[in-house]
Amino acid sequence: MTSRLLYSWPSRPLQPPTVAMDADGVYKQPQPKEKPSMISNHMAGLRTDDEFFDYLHDNKAHTAVVQFGASWCTKCAEFFPTWYKLSKEYSQLKYAVAQVDTLKDAVAGVKYSPTFHFYRNGKLVDRVLGKEPQRLTDHLWLHSD
Repeated sequence: MTSRLLYSWPSRPLQPPTVAMDADGVYKQPQPKEKPSMISNHMAGLRTDDEFFDYLHDNKAHTAVVQFGASWCTKCAEFFPTWYKLSKEYSQLKYAVAQVDTLKDAVAGVKYSPTFHFYRNGKLVDRVLGKEPQRLTDHLWLHSD
């Protein structure tokens, strides 16, 4: 008797989920809030496109730095303490963390996680890809007025 293979390994790496789903199979969407949730008193959490574009509009007078990441991204989780420390060191900039899983229009052009975008007057002026502390520090120094 020959044994049959009941399972097989995926031929390519599994992709991260594109939408969140609860246990009943119902797709969850983030609920709009009055203002973005705050991770700390100087760092906002952005979960919807409306929150993202409102955040950029509200911080037009300053340079805003947005980290695009995901809850499933291990590199984002590993780098977050460094990101938080740098945000305290360069306190004249405005900081936010955006969830790529729940944003649609705001993540156009984001291909890597984590990605850091620098916005001035609501427009993208610079970006840093990956979790390299020295490169991010250099860009934060460059954009701090």
